[in-house]
Amino acid sequence: MSPRIVNDSHDEELLAATARGDLESFHQLYLGHAGRVIAYAHRLCGDRSLAEDVAQEVFTAVWTKAGTYRTDRGGVAPWLYTLTRNKLVDLWRRSGRNRECEGLDELRLPQPERTPGDLRLTLRQALTRVNPDQREAIEMAYFQGLTYEETARRLALPLGTLKSRIRLGLRGMREVLEGAVSIPGTAAAAR
Repeated sequence: MSPRIVNDSHDEELLAATARGDLESFHQLYLGHAGRVIAYAHRLCGDRSLAEDVAQEVFTAVWTKAGTYRTDRGGVAPWLYTLTRNKLVDLWRRSGRNRECEGLDELRLPQPERTPGDLRLTLRQALTRVNPDQREAIEMAYFQGLTYEETARRLALPLGTLKSRIRLGLRGMREVLEGAVSIPGTAAAAR
């Protein structure tokens, strides 16, 4: 399966159609983002079942509040992550688990930077240059929104082996990218 490159304008169109009550657009939006929303919620709370409940609440809110999304405040994915964080905090507060909310205010949401098409193409090209086993692990963990544990289970690998495979693959991608583009914080940017 090839990685899905997030297309903000397409997501914005899907969200606008959802606001008009288009169930198919909502379904496409859900398919495109549910995995990442669940993975993000799971990273925040450490409980897969709770993460799935939060994701359900997030997408219920998307269905009912899609018209409140404003393009001038950021992309669709960061909006979904904000909804996810807020729903999780709401659940914790309702259940009296306020202590778990501490530190979430400073939490940086996983907001992918908007990149020009050339860089997206370069990332895809870099991914094709790593070992196929590493590429498969990276695609599952980063592009399909699976946790490392889920990826390890699907690939029938020990968790440590999976993490090593991903780390080596990302290192290989970085080496390819450093030769192709200047990335802030890399050796190529310092040259």
